[in-house]
Amino acid sequence: MSIVIHIPFYNPNPEKKEGYRNLTRFDYLKENVKSLKNLSIKTDIFIHTHNSFLDDKNLEAKTIKHEINEDDLNKGYLTWKCRSLMEKQKNDYDYYMYLEHDIKFSENNLQYWLKYHELLSKKKFNLGFLIYEKNNSDNQNYSIHITQKLDKFLKINNQRFIVNDLENYCCFWIYTNQQFQNFLKTKWWSFKKRAHNFRHNYGITERSSIGFHAFSMNYFRATLIPEVNGQPVTDSFIEHMTNNYYEKFLELKDQNYTDIRGVCKFKTDEVFVNLDESKEVSDNFNINKFIKIFLWKLRFITRKFN
Repeated sequence: MSIVIHIPFYNPNPEKKEGYRNLTRFDYLKENVKSLKNLSIKTDIFIHTHNSFLDDKNLEAKTIKHEINEDDLNKGYLTWKCRSLMEKQKNDYDYYMYLEHDIKFSENNLQYWLKYHELLSKKKFNLGFLIYEKNNSDNQNYSIHITQKLDKFLKINNQRFIVNDLENYCCFWIYTNQQFQNFLKTKWWSFKKRAHNFRHNYGITERSSIGFHAFSMNYFRATLIPEVNGQPVTDSFIEHMTNNYYEKFLELKDQNYTDIRGVCKFKTDEVFVNLDESKEVSDNFNINKFIKIFLWKLRFITRKFN
C-alpha cells in the first residue's frame, strides 16, 4: 500500500510564533512531517510553498516552490497549486491525501481510516474525522468545528455510526485511488464549480480542504463517525497543533456565540448526545439532501416574499 500527501505551506513571516506552544509554522510543519513519515505504509510527501525559506531545510519531503502573485497568495490560492501534480500522480498510489500543515495526521488516524473506510465506501458514505484543540486551563480537548451535538445514527452491520450532517469539514481529505479518479472527472476538482450549499459558504482555502465530500457535491451520501460507548472512536480525532482557535474565540464562546466555525463549544467526549437521546434514521440521505438543497436554491424567492 502507498499514499501520497500534499501539504500547502503558507509562511509569510517565518520567525512569527503561534499558538500556546509559541512555535513557528515551520516547527509545526516539521512535527507533522515526522508523524507522517512514521505511517506504516509507503508515504511520499510534497510540500507546496511560495518562497525560498524551505530551500535549506532538512525535511523528509519534496519541496515545490510556486510562482504566485502577492494578491492571490494572500487570498489563499496557494492551496490550489498542488492539484496539477496530484492529477499527474493519479495512477501512482493507492491513497491520496491533501493536508493542512498543522493538522497532525498520525498512524492511529490511518488505522482508523483503514478499518472503516471500505465498509462505508461500498455504501457511498464518507468516514468522518473530528479536529480538536486543547484548552490549557482545564487540560481538556475540545472539538473546533462542531457547534451542536450530533444526535442521529445509522446502524451498519450492528455498528452504530453517528451522522455528521452539521459540519464535515476537517482541514484535510483522504481518498482511495478509485475515489480520487472519480474526483478528477468533476468540475469540483478544477474549481469550476463552487462547493457552496444549504449549510456552508466555503472560502478559497476551504474549497481545497473540503475535497470531494461537501454536502452539495452528492458523491458521498453522508458523513458517518463510528460510535463506541456513546462517544466517537478515539482515533477519529486529529490534533490542530497550532491550537489558536480556542483562545481566539474564547470571548465569543463565553457569550454563547456559536454560529461560527472555530468555536470550541464541546469537549471531545461530549460531541454526541446521550445514547438515549439519539435518533435512529432511515437510509434516505439522498432524498433529504435533495430537499434541503432545493429549498436552499429557492432562498431568494423566499426572502422576497418575506
